[in-house]
Amino acid sequence: MMHDDYLLATATARRLYQAVATLPVIDWHNHLPIEELRTDRHYPTLTDLWIAPDPYKHRAMRICGVPERLVTGDADNYEKFLAWSATLAQLTGNPLQPWSAVELARVFGITRELTPDTAAGIWHEAQDMIVQPTFSLHSLLKRFNVSYAAPCIPAGDDPTALAGIDWATPSLRGDDATAPTTGALERYSRLTGVVIESFAAYAEAIKLRIEAFHRAGCRFADHAIDDGFWYIHDGREEESFQRFRAGEVLSSEDRQRLFSAILRVMATEYARRDWVLQLHIGALRSTSSRLRRQVGPAGGYAGIGRPCDIASIATLLDDIESRAGSLPQTILYALNPADSTPLAVLSGSFPGDGTPGKVQLGPAWWYCDHLYGLRDGFETIAAYGVLSVFVGMTTDSRCPLSFVRHEYFRRAFCGWLGEKAEAGVYLDDFTRLQQVAVAVCGGNAAKMVQTRRGTL
Repeated sequence: MMHDDYLLATATARRLYQAVATLPVIDWHNHLPIEELRTDRHYPTLTDLWIAPDPYKHRAMRICGVPERLVTGDADNYEKFLAWSATLAQLTGNPLQPWSAVELARVFGITRELTPDTAAGIWHEAQDMIVQPTFSLHSLLKRFNVSYAAPCIPAGDDPTALAGIDWATPSLRGDDATAPTTGALERYSRLTGVVIESFAAYAEAIKLRIEAFHRAGCRFADHAIDDGFWYIHDGREEESFQRFRAGEVLSSEDRQRLFSAILRVMATEYARRDWVLQLHIGALRSTSSRLRRQVGPAGGYAGIGRPCDIASIATLLDDIESRAGSLPQTILYALNPADSTPLAVLSGSFPGDGTPGKVQLGPAWWYCDHLYGLRDGFETIAAYGVLSVFVGMTTDSRCPLSFVRHEYFRRAFCGWLGEKAEAGVYLDDFTRLQQVAVAVCGGNAAKMVQTRRGTL
């Protein structure tokens, strides 16, 4: 499967890929475990490195009928690896097949297919490499040519945890701030010294946390806007906040009002500091209560929600722009494909004065970051936005090996662009095509990061 011309069906595509294959990887949003990064973890087994941190694989295994014991349960790591190898052999058409092939090839030099028949040999071959003292998380990321990574750290956690890693800075994860618990209030009060008895006091505490992240080098933030979001800006957030402090079960309207007000405060602070705001739109988190109890909140069982309320997204952006005098650069990730076109069009409603791609549709996200979803995203951005300012790929992943998806993205993009040019759909001007490919496959992301890292 992993031949040199994988996904590169035309001569133009192959030439384009040669121009982007060795570009540094800029990964501005991922979920790499902070403690593993801080300690430069060495992984004891292939399962610990490749299967345990990857909900994509867990989901596929469950669909194929693998018992949970062999997915996230108490089976030993070799048993889990064998269960994954049997699953992978069934995944014709699923992106996990090419992703896994690329991962084995690039990290271990293993080019034969993983099947139940080859599993034992591949396990031992990989294990011989993993146990070497030089095989660590940092060495893996260097092997993938990662020059910058921004893993998520919740707003209530320590933003200095990555200090000393010159190629990594924190990205603020805002969900624990926008949907606070009473425990979160106590934590923010303890961290900031602010007595939180009003919404205004809570907003002040959040601002202090953002400033702490800023001092630690953070320039990116992300927020989940899940299924059912609507934006409320009626000025009654203090009433909702006091009901929350009193321990009342909030109505949906109160929850949305508080979420809207907190997000508005935080995004305004991002704009003032020239951060990049990322809005991940459309996840349906409440699916299987059984799996949530068994495997926790990020176990590969979330769904795709309804199309978003585009008017709410527009009003949110307008409010931030009006309050801060300018929007932060904003990347909109659409989980529901039905949202891609309206969000891409919305990018033209909030241009930056002198800033290319101030608001833009981000790369295909989560269930959509396979070949079909990536190509659909390229078509949408080209038709409804501006392809040449697209910031390209980020992993949004917990699994270290998923950084090879930058290669997958680059092959997909060059394959798509080359086909368009040779079919006469796009102007067959190689110099111009190469400029676009370099920009989308790393150049625009590098500019986005360099502009902000220069202010450290």
